[in-house]
Amino acid sequence: MKLEEEVQDRVASLLAMVCNNKTDEAMYDYVLATLTRMAILGTMPPGCGRAREDRQGEDIDDFSARKENFIAP
Repeated sequence: MKLEEEVQDRVASLLAMVCNNKTDEAMYDYVLATLTRMAILGTMPPGCGRAREDRQGEDIDDFSARKENFIAP
């Protein structure tokens, strides 16, 4: 099973705990995709994703990089 599928399955099982039959299907799909992407970007080892330059336009909090710059400027 691909990493994305595994993460999406885990996120879906968590969403199932808080969603019910009144949950808007389009909103559910949006939240599932967004949380899956966030989980993957947050857990991938360095160098496994797109280059940092490719992500410049995205709103990604790079805590590790900021921490390293603070410790060793």
